[in-house]
Amino acid sequence: MIENITSTDRFLYHYTKSSTAIDYILKDRNIKFGAYTKTNDPKETKTWEFTVGTNGSIDYGKYRDAEESAWLSNELKGRARVACFSQDSGPLTGCHLSDIFRRGFCKPHMWAHYAENHSGVCLVFDRQKLSQAITSQTPDGEIIMAGPVSYIDKGVVPDLYGDQAYLINADVLEAVGREKYPALHMKTHYKTLFFEKMIDWLNEAEWRFVIFSDTDNDVFIEYGDALVGIVFGDGTSKETIRTAMQLGRPYGVQCTGLTWKNCSPWYDFGNPLYLRKPWGELD
Repeated sequence: MIENITSTDRFLYHYTKSSTAIDYILKDRNIKFGAYTKTNDPKETKTWEFTVGTNGSIDYGKYRDAEESAWLSNELKGRARVACFSQDSGPLTGCHLSDIFRRGFCKPHMWAHYAENHSGVCLVFDRQKLSQAITSQTPDGEIIMAGPVSYIDKGVVPDLYGDQAYLINADVLEAVGREKYPALHMKTHYKTLFFEKMIDWLNEAEWRFVIFSDTDNDVFIEYGDALVGIVFGDGTSKETIRTAMQLGRPYGVQCTGLTWKNCSPWYDFGNPLYLRKPWGELD
């Protein structure tokens, strides 16, 4: 997962606390899709504001914007479950000496914000295998959305003649009814609603999966052999490293760490903790 990597589409990276990784993700061998409203972006946690409009001649004056807006926002956000990852940034040359700055597991601000200020872990997943696991375990009829997040700053005044993501189309609503409308609106505008963030988030290089689910609870997906690596931070404790390696070793999970030499990140190649030994034997 370090040397001779030239594809930016191969891996996904999930930063997390040591306790979360050990007590849940590695021990239970699954990942959680949490409520969309529990992310750390106000765009996603706050109630969306929609207006009612028409592309035809329907009298939409009978609709109350505030009521319809609250209804659709709750339908879209309330059913969305999300799992977030980082990805590699191109181009990758295959030379790990220079590519380290573009790798998804080497983002200092991600370590600081999501992985206990460099003392947590970054889990490395094979993207194709993870996608297959999510697809195979999602019930028929539930919608899966996946892809990279786009970063764009949009003003508060909407472009009603362009992107109509925050416009409730009364024509469609009356044609299909309230039960079917939220899914159609989501399919039409999912990129704006679920896969756009302000440019300030750009360096996260986020890739996310969103499941439009019928459950009111979190969704858990067994990742199987999709977990291929664990990267430990510069301050991750030896106890965490030992325990995580013991949990991952039976499944062939590669482990390494990041360290810092003056102003530069580097791989902790010389650390004997990462040397392979017979099962269960660690320094």
